[in-house]
Amino acid sequence: MLEGHFIPSKQGKLFVSQFGKSNSDAAILCLPAITEELNLSRAVVAKQAQNFAQHGLPCFVLDYFGTGDSEGELEQADCDLWLENVLTAGEWLKQQGISKIILWGVRFGALLILAHQKKLHQALPINKQLLWKPVTNGKQFARQLLRIKQAASIIHSSAKNTDWRQRILAGHNTEIAGYNITSRMLTSLEMLQIDDDMRPASPIIWIELATNELSPVTKNLCAKWPQGSVSVHCFESPPFWQVPDVFSLPELYELTRALISSPEPA
Repeated sequence: MLEGHFIPSKQGKLFVSQFGKSNSDAAILCLPAITEELNLSRAVVAKQAQNFAQHGLPCFVLDYFGTGDSEGELEQADCDLWLENVLTAGEWLKQQGISKIILWGVRFGALLILAHQKKLHQALPINKQLLWKPVTNGKQFARQLLRIKQAASIIHSSAKNTDWRQRILAGHNTEIAGYNITSRMLTSLEMLQIDDDMRPASPIIWIELATNELSPVTKNLCAKWPQGSVSVHCFESPPFWQVPDVFSLPELYELTRALISSPEPA
């Protein structure tokens, strides 16, 4: 079963895709990637959501304000607003009778979860967190966006020496890979980070995709957290959030479902 819901928010209606019937008190809420990563990963995310639903666990995929089928434009949004969207979607799930939420973050969505552990857990009945290839630093992610713009300007032999970051921060909205990036958005991305004193407020399942070895950043980050609060797994998938191709990854879908269905750490 696939349904779509428009739910009210202060800024405008948010669109949520529902995979499976809400016939239990538990559900997954997916916080997707953003910009081009959102488009490229959408099919794989949908297939994983279908896998969850086929095994009796409904999954809801949120379109942030200004993205997908939600109202608004990207230039009206920032990371703080998208956090509010998550809280709104979570409250809506509670109104549907959901008392246990598994937050599933994909790339940027995972960073949004990690950067706002306390606020999300205080507001919502989150009992698990699933992270797919998390972005671990908003400033670094913003730099990657800016490099895309710089590379495009070099290819087209225009404005090669432009400091795109300063231009955007000065108030000049700039198109990057088809998305209009504002000073408000860039600033909020650069400020999004995982605090040094952050500790998981519910068990985390971290799946590091497209690799068979954890990065030093991931190792160092997880080493700070209490033993048993996070389980980290590598999976050698294609980097589907970067590659314009169609992927079917049944082994990933089964692994992910098995991990979230396993008992919580003691």
